[in-house]
Amino acid sequence: MNQYPLSADDFRQAMRLLTLPVAVITVDSGGQRNGLTASSFCSVSVDPPRILVCIGKHASAHSQLVAGEGIGINVLAPHQMDQAMLFASKTRHGEQRFSNEGWHTLKSGAPILKDTAVSFDCIVDQIIDDTTHSIVTATVVAVEKGAGECLLYRNGAPVAVPAEA
Repeated sequence: MNQYPLSADDFRQAMRLLTLPVAVITVDSGGQRNGLTASSFCSVSVDPPRILVCIGKHASAHSQLVAGEGIGINVLAPHQMDQAMLFASKTRHGEQRFSNEGWHTLKSGAPILKDTAVSFDCIVDQIIDDTTHSIVTATVVAVEKGAGECLLYRNGAPVAVPAEA
């Protein structure tokens, strides 16, 4: 029973109105790669460079992501919608999500996808246990910059942004 006056459905519908970048969050935990698609991430501070990501406890990659020391936050470019869908799949898990050969590592050992808008290679600092999600804060140890345009998502669908926007 929800003790708050706003229903979960109303909140979910309101949040879907936000236009957000899409990222694939990755980990290599003991030689086992895994990851998921997320749009709940943001910067925490610039000095030191820290980032925050929220990971649903129901996600198949949750246990590895909260146990892994290094995580990759790969902010997808507009041409990478297939990667967003692959890492959001309910039927493909773990290594099955890494089907293309565009992966490498930087400093933390987390999988970094080539040709993204930008990728952040991070070391996990803290994990905060919340009701349905784990809130992970991490220090960015390396950045790989791409073209700079992000795949955006709003109301359940990708959003095109003109190049001159």
